[in-house]
Amino acid sequence: MSSGRRGKQPSPLSASALRQLIRVALEKGYYTESLHHPERNISIDDVIHGVEWDGWTLMGSPQWFEDRGCYRYRIRTVDIEGDELTIIIAAFPGEKRVGFITAW
Repeated sequence: MSSGRRGKQPSPLSASALRQLIRVALEKGYYTESLHHPERNISIDDVIHGVEWDGWTLMGSPQWFEDRGCYRYRIRTVDIEGDELTIIIAAFPGEKRVGFITAW
């Protein structure tokens, strides 16, 4: 599913705009998950804890995916146990939706 913006690359979200999008998506249940984490036992609860934690930071620059019409963001945060966690999130601001792609 795309945001309908194919062919027109929008500007990436700021960290605060991404936080707001994640908050809305979680409140409304507008998120998907396809977590791949063979080395660790990471649950969606760990991911939600991580993105709700105020101390998360963006790592690097967002990556644009033309075929999906979205940016993917890499976030450094912590899981429920306080262990470091990196999450890749696809953001669809027009749909107020996020996808948790992978975590490690």
